[in-house]
Amino acid sequence: MDLGLTGKRAFVSGSTQGIGYAVARALAEEGAAVVLNGRTAAGVDAAVERLRAVVPGADVSGIAADFVDPSQVRGLLSSLGDVDVLVNNVGVFDVAPFDQIADDEWQRYLDVNLMSGVRLSRHALPGMLARGWAGSSSSAASRA
Repeated sequence: MDLGLTGKRAFVSGSTQGIGYAVARALAEEGAAVVLNGRTAAGVDAAVERLRAVVPGADVSGIAADFVDPSQVRGLLSSLGDVDVLVNNVGVFDVAPFDQIADDEWQRYLDVNLMSGVRLSRHALPGMLARGWAGSSSSAASRA
């Protein structure tokens, strides 16, 4: 399937493994330049190399940032640049009974699972709109 992503730049948060990595791989296979993200530089570097190996010729890079740490989020946003495709995939949770999850853990869930998407979207959306790429009539999803 051609989603028209050749020449586009994609960022996938939480993409060193699992669903995020699979999404990043699919985007790379569609011709997008992909920026991976994970909590550690070692994990990101390993995922970048793995993706380059399975999608030869793909334009793949990475930025390490832990969305729990506001200074790392600021660093990520300052170095990310423009993106045409944003996949807010990062998320945290703990397996515990509801009544045993403390308020500070709930706050961590909100900061990572909700606010990471808000912050990334707020960063990416103006450029997407300026390039005519974020509207429903011009998005890859609407052409598929």
